[in-house]
Amino acid sequence: MKKLLKILLPPFAGFSLYFIGVRYNPEYFDLSIGEIGTGSLAGFMAFYKFTLPLLFTVAVLTQLLIVIPVWNNLLTKSKTRKWWAFISFVLICLLFAAGIGYLIWDYATGVHHLIVVCLFMWAVQLVYWLIDLFVLFLLE
Repeated sequence: MKKLLKILLPPFAGFSLYFIGVRYNPEYFDLSIGEIGTGSLAGFMAFYKFTLPLLFTVAVLTQLLIVIPVWNNLLTKSKTRKWWAFISFVLICLLFAAGIGYLIWDYATGVHHLIVVCLFMWAVQLVYWLIDLFVLFLLE
């Protein structure tokens, strides 16, 4: 039962907070499916809003196949190895955020907009994974 909770509860907690944030944010409340693919942040949020079940399924599979084995391995490591793992985690989030930000960036908006979008994506990923790891810590 504890293993099932470690697989389902952390993604559920993270996705619940983001769902509430997207659903009740006045800026993104009126998102339509037609905004997906516009290359803007609103288009990304619309994608998130309308593909939530699929994204949750991917999050659960990621939790099962990647996060739980890494988490169990890190429990037995030294503090130094845990810090290196955390730094690696932050850099991996930055790398993925840069990739996602570049994909949804519109060249006409300038490099400043690219940096803002990348930092926003980085913050979204960091918050999700910190919630995920905090829930895992509480379940341990």
